[in-house]
Amino acid sequence: MKNRKFLWGSATAAYQCEGAWKEGGKGLSNWDVFCHSDKNNVNPVTGDVACDHYHRYEEDIKRMAEGGQNAYRFSIAWTRIIPDGTGERDREGIDFYNRLINACLKYGIEPLVTLYHYDLPKTLFEMGGWENRDTTEAYVRYAKVCFEEFGDRVNYWATINEPNYETLCCYGYGNYPPNVKSLERRWKAMYHMMLASAKAVALYRGMGYQGMIGLVSDCYSIDFMEDAEEYRKAAGFADLFFNISVNDVCVRGAYPEEYRDKLMEEGYDLSYMRKEDEEIFKAGCVDYLGVNAYCRYLAKPCTEKGISLTANNTGDGKKKKLFIEGWFALDEDKGLEKTPWGMEIYPKSIYDLLLDLKKRYPNMPVIITENGVGNYDSVSEDGEVHDQYRIEYLQGYVDWIEKAMDAGCDVRGYFVWSAMDVYSWINGYKKRYGLVYVDFDDQGLRRIPKDSYYWYKNTIREKGEKFDGKVQ
Repeated sequence: MKNRKFLWGSATAAYQCEGAWKEGGKGLSNWDVFCHSDKNNVNPVTGDVACDHYHRYEEDIKRMAEGGQNAYRFSIAWTRIIPDGTGERDREGIDFYNRLINACLKYGIEPLVTLYHYDLPKTLFEMGGWENRDTTEAYVRYAKVCFEEFGDRVNYWATINEPNYETLCCYGYGNYPPNVKSLERRWKAMYHMMLASAKAVALYRGMGYQGMIGLVSDCYSIDFMEDAEEYRKAAGFADLFFNISVNDVCVRGAYPEEYRDKLMEEGYDLSYMRKEDEEIFKAGCVDYLGVNAYCRYLAKPCTEKGISLTANNTGDGKKKKLFIEGWFALDEDKGLEKTPWGMEIYPKSIYDLLLDLKKRYPNMPVIITENGVGNYDSVSEDGEVHDQYRIEYLQGYVDWIEKAMDAGCDVRGYFVWSAMDVYSWINGYKKRYGLVYVDFDDQGLRRIPKDSYYWYKNTIREKGEKFDGKVQ
């Protein structure tokens, strides 16, 4: 399949938007359990209802189409397809996604389906989750069911969402389940995610499908404030930590030597890296790299002992702190605007990132699978939501993406995070990303298209044909 049209869309994830947590034959996930536990104590809310996309998917998809969007990225909840993770497929859950996919096609929306976006069946999570190699086999079986049930209508698949960021939160910041701090366990879990992805890619091709299958990586341009050797070395380690440890594996089909060498130097147990896996990774290279782009990272030499990983989930303006002895520390450009959650606003980062990716992976198409900014949104006295800060952020990114395409970068699509306001993991519901406002205090979960929704509609109209012409 060759895509001729640039994909303009928006994105969600199952746990963050669907709700209906005990409906439709759905099993429990790690997030269902976590959000109902004492560990969920920062913003103690759940995704039980979220924005009720499970019941309101058609009106939400219709609104995307009315906004000029021609694509929708969403994830499938493993627990709706195989409720206990390993048993029989559930027809009620499959029927729901059939209805959702058919609604997309009805309104001229191309579905880009993510197989796994953070929500792991409870049974598998309790058996070690992604630290357990058996989870990779359960995942491949689940992926096969999805290909069989939906592969006739879905042309774009994503295997795993953000192996780097999810495992960093699970085992670094410790704010996602299993809520521990152990980089050794992080590396192991991430390895098994990458192995599962490679197996799913090979399976998809072996089943004869002609669509595109990729992996979604949170990617960052890595920069530094001082042009000095120790800063460049720190930036190299940051690139390895955040980007190369995922992207090389799914694009080139192998772990880079510098990654293995660094982990061995640190004394990590790498016995889970089996020789026979090397052929699996080679056979499981992706058709495209999905890029979740929000910001850059500034690296500096780490001058402190030990490891410090903290995240800002409260929106109190404090920056997150990250340093890893022997690797790098995160730096800060105090001259740039930041969100209340400490993320800097620097749209040129997407240009720098795309050029870096083109240099390292010259022939790999890229789809921007997420780009957005979280902030406190409110309804004005006129009944509208005026999110000019979001418009300025998104406009900057679209402009720099266009410049990167002019420079030869093969970008096939752009998805705003998120289609509507959703549950924002540990951040709860106050941190809003949506193009459409959801009134979570209203029993009917009233939707109000924001100014950014109309900006996006106009942008697609203005740049649509031009971007179509740039698709390689």
